[in-house]
Amino acid sequence: MTAPTEPPGDSALAPLRRVVLSWYAAERRDFPWRGISDPYAVLVSEVMLQQTQAVRVAGRYPRFMARFPAAQALAAAATADVLTEWSGLGYNRRALSLRRAAAEVVARGWPDDVAGLERLPGVGPYTARAIASLAFGQPVGVVDTNVRRWLLRRFGGPDDPKRLQRLADGLAAPGRGPSVARWTHASMELGASVCRARLPRCGACPLADSCPSRDGAGHVRVPRQASLRGSDRAYRGAIVRTLAAEGGHAAVERALREAVAAQAGRIGEPLDDEGWERILGELEREGLAHRSSGSVALGEATIGA
Repeated sequence: MTAPTEPPGDSALAPLRRVVLSWYAAERRDFPWRGISDPYAVLVSEVMLQQTQAVRVAGRYPRFMARFPAAQALAAAATADVLTEWSGLGYNRRALSLRRAAAEVVARGWPDDVAGLERLPGVGPYTARAIASLAFGQPVGVVDTNVRRWLLRRFGGPDDPKRLQRLADGLAAPGRGPSVARWTHASMELGASVCRARLPRCGACPLADSCPSRDGAGHVRVPRQASLRGSDRAYRGAIVRTLAAEGGHAAVERALREAVAAQAGRIGEPLDDEGWERILGELEREGLAHRSSGSVALGEATIGA
């Protein structure tokens, strides 16, 4: 990491912003959620993009939106149907949080500020700011992993979340209406496609001439994710995917266990009895699956089941 540099004042941030926006207009990647300002569509895309690569989301987002085109449709959908459409994106609890958020919006309307958006299920500080800027045109900055990386390389440390948020807010502040959304997308795109964690493309960066990290960008640390293979997450995902693919989204428990064990080469060694009970118990408590009459079904149990 380069030596700390003082962030420029507002008068110096505006030209930097113009350079990045000009670059984005010419070089941006096309994704199906770009250019959309409907708050529900933005919410879906941002929740999907949490911990999932954009190229994977691009293939699933249009299908999910076709199945659940509005908050009312998602809020009224059966849990099993929502999980089936989500299956394969990982972290399936996000789908349930998204459905709960849709239900709250249907019941109470959209919050009109970042604090209110942050109180929606599954919506944290970053996602709330993304929705506020992309859907409501509020000039607030977003700091995801990619934005944090290029801010630190361009402006130096310290790597303090509050400092980086102030810097991001300063860069977003000159915008109004649609230009706010363009800046949010441009800022994230710069980190994702140019100022990459490994092999940054300094030669293609619109800020290269003024960047102290040019051709010597250091590694920006992020929490290391545990290996998927052999983890609870791997087995949980395998169970949900298997049920989602079954007719009626249910299977005899013994057959389900055999189907999951058959995926050992990809997810890890077959679970013993204790492990199976633990994993399936977790899924039941979270409403991702439930047992009934010797079978396991996707989603929460319904009254009278």
